[in-house]
Amino acid sequence: MRLMKRGVMATIQNVWTGALSNPKYVKPYVMNFTINGHKKKWELVKSHDSVAVLIYNTQKESFVLVRQFRPAVFVKTSEGSTIPHEPETPPINEYSTESGKTWELCAGIIDREVSPVEIAAAEVYEETGYRVTVDQLTRVTMCVNGVGTSGAKQWIYYTEVTNAMQETSGGGLVEEGEFVEVVDLPKADLESFIYDESKPKPSGCVFALLWWLNKYGLHKP
Repeated sequence: MRLMKRGVMATIQNVWTGALSNPKYVKPYVMNFTINGHKKKWELVKSHDSVAVLIYNTQKESFVLVRQFRPAVFVKTSEGSTIPHEPETPPINEYSTESGKTWELCAGIIDREVSPVEIAAAEVYEETGYRVTVDQLTRVTMCVNGVGTSGAKQWIYYTEVTNAMQETSGGGLVEEGEFVEVVDLPKADLESFIYDESKPKPSGCVFALLWWLNKYGLHKP
Protein backbone atom coordinates (compact mmCIF):
# COMPACT_ATOMS: atom_id res chain seq x y z
CA MET A 1 0.00 0.00 0.00
CA ARG A 2 1.32 3.45 -0.90
CA LEU A 3 1.00 6.47 1.37
CA MET A 4 0.38 9.84 -0.26
CA LYS A 5 0.45 12.27 2.65
CA ARG A 6 2.18 15.64 2.72
CA GLY A 7 3.31 15.03 6.32
CA VAL A 8 2.68 12.24 8.82
CA MET A 9 1.83 12.83 12.46
CA ALA A 10 4.15 10.54 14.45
CA THR A 11 3.53 11.34 18.13
CA ILE A 12 1.17 13.01 20.57
CA GLN A 13 2.42 14.82 23.66
CA ASN A 14 1.16 15.92 27.08
CA VAL A 15 -1.64 13.36 27.08
CA TRP A 16 -4.19 12.87 29.86
CA THR A 17 -7.88 12.01 30.23
CA GLY A 18 -10.60 13.55 32.37
CA ALA A 19 -14.28 14.30 32.70
CA LEU A 20 -15.98 15.79 29.64
CA SER A 21 -17.19 19.39 29.90
CA ASN A 22 -18.83 21.57 27.24
CA PRO A 23 -18.90 18.78 24.61
CA LYS A 24 -18.77 19.86 20.97
CA TYR A 25 -19.57 16.68 19.03
CA VAL A 26 -21.26 14.33 21.51
CA LYS A 27 -23.75 14.98 24.29
CA PRO A 28 -24.35 12.26 26.91
CA TYR A 29 -27.84 11.92 28.39
CA VAL A 30 -30.14 9.28 29.86
CA MET A 31 -33.44 7.74 28.74
CA ASN A 32 -35.81 6.54 31.46
CA PHE A 33 -38.45 3.97 30.58
CA THR A 34 -40.40 0.96 31.76
CA ILE A 35 -40.33 -2.29 29.79
CA ASN A 36 -42.23 -5.45 30.80
CA GLY A 37 -42.75 -3.93 34.21
CA HIS A 38 -39.04 -3.17 34.77
CA LYS A 39 -37.88 0.42 35.22
CA LYS A 40 -34.69 1.11 33.33
CA LYS A 41 -32.21 3.87 32.66
CA TRP A 42 -30.22 3.77 29.44
CA GLU A 43 -27.14 5.90 28.95
CA LEU A 44 -27.12 7.52 25.51
CA VAL A 45 -24.97 9.86 23.46
CA LYS A 46 -26.25 12.39 20.92
CA SER A 47 -23.90 12.47 17.96
CA HIS A 48 -23.91 13.54 14.31
CA ASP A 49 -24.99 11.30 11.49
CA SER A 50 -22.29 10.68 8.89
CA VAL A 51 -21.35 9.66 5.37
CA ALA A 52 -18.67 7.27 4.09
CA VAL A 53 -17.41 6.70 0.55
CA LEU A 54 -15.76 3.65 -0.98
CA ILE A 55 -13.46 4.95 -3.73
CA TYR A 56 -12.03 2.73 -6.49
CA ASN A 57 -9.33 4.00 -8.83
CA THR A 58 -9.94 2.13 -12.09
CA GLN A 59 -6.54 3.01 -13.55
CA LYS A 60 -4.54 1.82 -10.56
CA GLU A 61 -6.99 -1.02 -9.80
CA SER A 62 -6.86 0.00 -6.16
CA PHE A 63 -9.12 1.35 -3.45
CA VAL A 64 -8.49 4.78 -2.00
CA LEU A 65 -8.65 4.57 1.78
CA VAL A 66 -7.61 6.98 4.51
CA ARG A 67 -5.65 6.37 7.66
CA GLN A 68 -6.12 8.48 10.80
CA PHE A 69 -5.19 8.59 14.45
CA ARG A 70 -8.28 7.79 16.54
CA PRO A 71 -8.08 8.54 20.28
CA ALA A 72 -10.92 6.09 21.04
CA VAL A 73 -8.88 3.30 19.44
CA PHE A 74 -5.64 4.40 21.09
CA VAL A 75 -7.00 4.33 24.65
CA LYS A 76 -7.92 0.66 24.15
CA THR A 77 -4.30 -0.29 23.39
CA SER A 78 -1.64 -1.29 25.92
CA GLU A 79 0.02 2.09 25.42
CA GLY A 80 -3.24 3.93 25.88
CA SER A 81 -3.92 2.18 29.18
CA THR A 82 -0.98 4.08 30.72
CA ILE A 83 -2.45 7.53 30.06
CA PRO A 84 -2.91 9.37 33.41
CA HIS A 85 -6.50 10.17 34.35
CA GLU A 86 -7.23 13.59 35.86
CA PRO A 87 -3.66 14.25 37.06
CA GLU A 88 -3.07 17.12 39.47
CA THR A 89 -0.91 18.86 36.85
CA PRO A 90 -0.76 18.36 33.08
CA PRO A 91 1.83 15.64 32.42
CA ILE A 92 4.87 15.81 30.19
CA ASN A 93 4.75 12.62 28.12
CA GLU A 94 4.85 11.40 24.56
CA TYR A 95 3.25 8.50 22.72
CA SER A 96 3.58 7.10 19.23
CA THR A 97 0.33 7.42 17.28
CA GLU A 98 0.87 4.19 15.35
CA SER A 99 -1.22 1.86 17.54
CA GLY A 100 -4.13 4.31 17.38
CA LYS A 101 -4.24 4.62 13.60
CA THR A 102 -7.07 3.03 11.66
CA TRP A 103 -7.74 2.21 8.01
CA GLU A 104 -11.07 3.73 6.95
CA LEU A 105 -13.28 4.82 4.11
CA CYS A 106 -13.24 8.50 3.28
CA ALA A 107 -15.90 9.85 5.63
CA GLY A 108 -17.31 12.85 7.46
CA ILE A 109 -20.05 13.99 9.80
CA ILE A 110 -23.27 15.63 8.66
CA ASP A 111 -22.96 18.96 10.43
CA ARG A 112 -24.67 21.32 8.00
CA GLU A 113 -27.99 21.62 6.20
CA VAL A 114 -27.12 19.97 2.90
CA SER A 115 -27.84 16.49 1.60
CA PRO A 116 -25.66 13.54 2.65
CA VAL A 117 -24.49 13.00 -0.94
CA GLU A 118 -23.28 16.62 -1.17
CA ILE A 119 -21.28 16.19 2.03
CA ALA A 120 -19.89 12.92 0.67
CA ALA A 121 -18.60 14.64 -2.48
CA ALA A 122 -17.00 17.40 -0.39
CA GLU A 123 -15.31 14.89 1.91
CA VAL A 124 -13.84 12.98 -1.03
CA TYR A 125 -12.12 16.15 -2.20
CA GLU A 126 -10.99 17.32 1.25
CA GLU A 127 -9.57 13.99 2.36
CA THR A 128 -8.26 12.42 -0.85
CA GLY A 129 -7.98 15.26 -3.36
CA TYR A 130 -10.21 13.56 -5.96
CA ARG A 131 -12.88 15.80 -7.49
CA VAL A 132 -16.21 13.96 -7.87
CA THR A 133 -19.73 15.23 -8.42
CA VAL A 134 -22.85 14.02 -6.66
CA ASP A 135 -23.87 12.30 -9.91
CA GLN A 136 -20.73 10.18 -9.70
CA LEU A 137 -21.65 8.83 -6.27
CA THR A 138 -23.76 5.68 -6.06
CA ARG A 139 -25.65 5.11 -2.83
CA VAL A 140 -24.89 1.67 -1.41
CA THR A 141 -27.07 1.76 1.69
CA MET A 142 -27.76 3.51 4.97
CA CYS A 143 -26.86 1.78 8.22
CA VAL A 144 -27.10 2.53 11.93
CA ASN A 145 -23.98 2.78 14.07
CA GLY A 146 -23.60 2.74 17.84
CA VAL A 147 -26.91 0.95 18.35
CA GLY A 148 -26.28 0.74 22.10
CA THR A 149 -25.33 4.38 22.59
CA SER A 150 -26.06 6.82 19.76
CA GLY A 151 -28.06 5.15 16.98
CA ALA A 152 -26.36 7.51 14.52
CA LYS A 153 -27.07 6.93 10.83
CA GLN A 154 -24.39 6.55 8.18
CA TRP A 155 -24.94 6.81 4.42
CA ILE A 156 -22.44 4.75 2.43
CA TYR A 157 -21.60 5.64 -1.18
CA TYR A 158 -19.41 4.22 -3.93
CA THR A 159 -17.53 6.06 -6.65
CA GLU A 160 -14.91 5.31 -9.29
CA VAL A 161 -12.07 7.69 -10.09
CA THR A 162 -9.07 8.01 -12.39
CA ASN A 163 -5.66 9.58 -11.82
CA ALA A 164 -6.70 12.72 -13.71
CA MET A 165 -9.48 13.38 -11.18
CA GLN A 166 -7.01 13.89 -8.33
CA GLU A 167 -6.41 17.63 -8.07
CA THR A 168 -4.60 17.73 -4.70
CA SER A 169 -2.85 15.31 -2.35
CA GLY A 170 -5.80 15.52 0.07
CA GLY A 171 -5.06 15.12 3.74
CA GLY A 172 -8.07 16.85 5.27
CA LEU A 173 -8.47 20.42 6.47
CA VAL A 174 -5.26 21.62 8.10
CA GLU A 175 -7.05 24.57 9.69
CA GLU A 176 -9.24 22.09 11.59
CA GLY A 177 -6.25 20.05 12.76
CA GLU A 178 -6.95 17.10 10.49
CA PHE A 179 -4.10 14.69 9.74
CA VAL A 180 -5.24 12.22 7.10
CA GLU A 181 -3.00 9.81 5.21
CA VAL A 182 -4.26 8.74 1.80
CA VAL A 183 -3.65 5.02 1.23
CA ASP A 184 -3.91 2.96 -1.95
CA LEU A 185 -5.13 -0.59 -1.32
CA PRO A 186 -4.39 -2.78 -4.38
CA LYS A 187 -7.37 -4.84 -5.52
CA ALA A 188 -5.24 -7.96 -5.32
CA ASP A 189 -4.81 -7.40 -1.56
CA LEU A 190 -8.50 -6.84 -0.88
CA GLU A 191 -9.45 -10.16 0.72
CA SER A 192 -6.37 -10.41 2.90
CA PHE A 193 -6.84 -6.80 4.05
CA ILE A 194 -10.46 -7.37 5.06
CA TYR A 195 -9.49 -10.12 7.51
CA ASP A 196 -6.17 -8.65 8.65
CA GLU A 197 -6.75 -7.91 12.35
CA SER A 198 -3.41 -6.11 12.62
CA LYS A 199 -4.96 -3.26 10.59
CA PRO A 200 -7.84 -1.89 12.72
CA LYS A 201 -10.77 -0.76 10.64
CA PRO A 202 -14.44 0.17 11.24
CA SER A 203 -17.15 -2.35 10.44
CA GLY A 204 -18.52 0.02 7.78
CA CYS A 205 -15.22 -0.19 5.91
CA VAL A 206 -15.28 -3.99 6.06
CA PHE A 207 -18.90 -4.04 4.90
CA ALA A 208 -18.26 -1.75 1.93
CA LEU A 209 -15.27 -3.78 0.75
CA LEU A 210 -17.25 -7.03 1.06
CA TRP A 211 -20.12 -5.36 -0.83
CA TRP A 212 -17.73 -4.52 -3.67
CA LEU A 213 -16.28 -8.01 -3.67
CA ASN A 214 -19.76 -9.55 -3.79
CA LYS A 215 -20.95 -7.20 -6.53
CA TYR A 216 -17.92 -7.11 -8.79
CA GLY A 217 -15.45 -9.79 -7.71
CA LEU A 218 -11.73 -9.47 -8.32
CA HIS A 219 -12.25 -9.71 -12.10
CA LYS A 220 -13.37 -6.08 -12.34
CA PRO A 221 -10.74 -4.03 -14.22
